[in-house]
Amino acid sequence: MADSIPLYVVDGIATIWDAQAVATAHCAYDISGLRAGTLPGVVQQNAFLGLPVTLMPEEASHLIKQGVAHLVPLPSQIRPPSKELVAQRTAARIARNRALALAAWADEDRRAAASAAKSAKAGAAGAEKRALRAKKRAEATRTKALADGEDHDVVQERYVAAMAAIDAAPPAPTVVVKERGVPTSENTNLFTVVPAMPVIDGLVERGRDGEVEVEGDGLGQRPGGGDPNSASSCVELFPASVRDRALADTFAALNARGLRMGLGPRFGGEWLVYPGDYLRYHAHFTSQVIVRNQPIRPAELVAWGRLGTGTKKAGLLCCWDDGVRAGNEEAKEGVSEVEFYSLEWANFG
Repeated sequence: MADSIPLYVVDGIATIWDAQAVATAHCAYDISGLRAGTLPGVVQQNAFLGLPVTLMPEEASHLIKQGVAHLVPLPSQIRPPSKELVAQRTAARIARNRALALAAWADEDRRAAASAAKSAKAGAAGAEKRALRAKKRAEATRTKALADGEDHDVVQERYVAAMAAIDAAPPAPTVVVKERGVPTSENTNLFTVVPAMPVIDGLVERGRDGEVEVEGDGLGQRPGGGDPNSASSCVELFPASVRDRALADTFAALNARGLRMGLGPRFGGEWLVYPGDYLRYHAHFTSQVIVRNQPIRPAELVAWGRLGTGTKKAGLLCCWDDGVRAGNEEAKEGVSEVEFYSLEWANFG
């Protein structure tokens, strides 16, 4: 469970809130999901969505069956936090932000002092060179004045005064320490609340006792069990029907072939099937899932073929069968297979 990806169930939809978990699902398990995060106050950002990533039921089921993820059910009804809890967490957040601000200010003061010391050192070297040149000029001036016949005492007095002025040490630069006071939201930028992973320890749920009866295996039988095979009563258990099982098995079979699936209803299918990342490839297929010995009408074949041509994709018929027929409702444990047939119209796909 330490390395298991938490899938937070929000209104029946599995979501991933951690960027590293998203990268793991994307790169290691070919699960891309859909980014849904926006910033309500920054409309321009909505063209580049971020966390959380929402998953289709098939994607969540696949990750859980692989043993790399687990559901974290979030209740649909949440009691408002108490005033004491709000005050406690607000005080902790302010204390943490003030400590960060004080550390940043101390680092800024250290860097300012180091810069001033470096400038003073460079200034001292320059002052020494300037003093040497000034002494040479004073010597030359005294020599010239004596050669011109000026009074020796007067010339010597001017020379001593000039040398004393040159030898006078320049004032050392002073570092002014800023009076910053107490860090607040007005003099720092550390008090902005940024949405992060949902906090579930303070949530109080209602009506979540008892067992959940489902048809088939599902993702689990006990809500909120906390292990990779448990599911939540607030999410529609998947797979809970024969068609759900067909979708889950078909998705797993396509995923095992290195393909990625995206939402397909917009193009008239179950999924859009991509050969790789959504951002790199166009979808090659629009899929239709056929359950067991479900009959296919000729008109449907024509419609699916024309649909694929209209969307510049080939149709993909995914025929799932677990061996169950009318009169024999006992499915053989673990026995199911998926066969794929591509359907092209006018040799286009």
